[in-house]
Amino acid sequence: MSTTNAAAGGTRHVFLVRSSLQFLLAAAMAEDLRSTARGTSRLLFLPDVQDPGLFMNAVERWTDSPFDRVVLIAARRQAGALQSGRAAAAVRAELRHALADARPLSVTVFNDREEAGQTLLVEAARRFPQACRRCAEDGSRAYTGFTQRGHGWIGRWRQRLRVGRGWAEVRVLGTHPLVQQFIALHPTLLRPELRDSRVRPLPGEALSAPAIRHLASALCSATGFDPASIPADAALIAINHSAYMKRNPDYAHTLRECVDALRVAGTPLFVKYHPRESDVDPLNLTGSGIGREVPRTLPVECLYLPLRDRPLQVIGGMSTSLLTAALLMPLARVRVLQHASATGDAWDDALLRALKIETGA
Repeated sequence: MSTTNAAAGGTRHVFLVRSSLQFLLAAAMAEDLRSTARGTSRLLFLPDVQDPGLFMNAVERWTDSPFDRVVLIAARRQAGALQSGRAAAAVRAELRHALADARPLSVTVFNDREEAGQTLLVEAARRFPQACRRCAEDGSRAYTGFTQRGHGWIGRWRQRLRVGRGWAEVRVLGTHPLVQQFIALHPTLLRPELRDSRVRPLPGEALSAPAIRHLASALCSATGFDPASIPADAALIAINHSAYMKRNPDYAHTLRECVDALRVAGTPLFVKYHPRESDVDPLNLTGSGIGREVPRTLPVECLYLPLRDRPLQVIGGMSTSLLTAALLMPLARVRVLQHASATGDAWDDALLRALKIETGA
């Protein structure tokens, strides 16, 4: 399935996205390419989101999209990963076909560990060696010490069989040998493994471009939430997934202390649960009337863009939500809830200072 927004032609910058943040970052990069006359862009959307239709419906109303097409590649998922067998093989084949159809000038993935991202990198290197192969940051892990678990020998053998000889074990996102450029919002603050000559800045200013704001408005409209309903000086709490709370028991305690302090201060409270949170109200914040829930399928960045000129508090655990809030909301007070049970999620003090992110409950 695809949505056409402009006449096709020439070689294209191809972006593979899976999450809501990746969607917005890719759109910003494509808008920057369009505004500087550096070529046409195409989006391959292999959704790992709760409601892919939300995005495709918004794309239908997105008249100034920087993409010539948004190609939806349907995938069956199991626990957030592609299923094995024929379904995964069909996805790989569709990705390869979409890449060939685009005749890429460059290929950008946001996750060079996942099968889909590696499939495109390997295919681009094999069939389109002149196309620049890029990996863009997928949030906070580019700035923390988190390291992915490695595959066993059976897993490595299976992945090489499925993806091809170019498959590689990636434990730090962005370090696949086929990646020629790494794109980051904050190049000077990257973790040591990513600080090299391949790094290029992601055009953060493009996130405020009219076309990107229009996409954010379309997504807000699709969920029925009006950002204007959040008053000045309110607090927006971006809550990590309940699985994170189970791994980090002190996080939930710190979060509750923060909520109690906000209630005592009389601060209007808005709650943004993780998009894939299945529990109706894991902390009993909305059901008890303590706060109003923002639709969890709505990318939180779609709130930041229309609210960038409003003084607000944005509070949460260590997540990409806070990094983008610090970038997109110059008037906001951004606070990270650090806690004793953090499992590899510590942020460097230099990163916090550079983005003016406060610590503590």
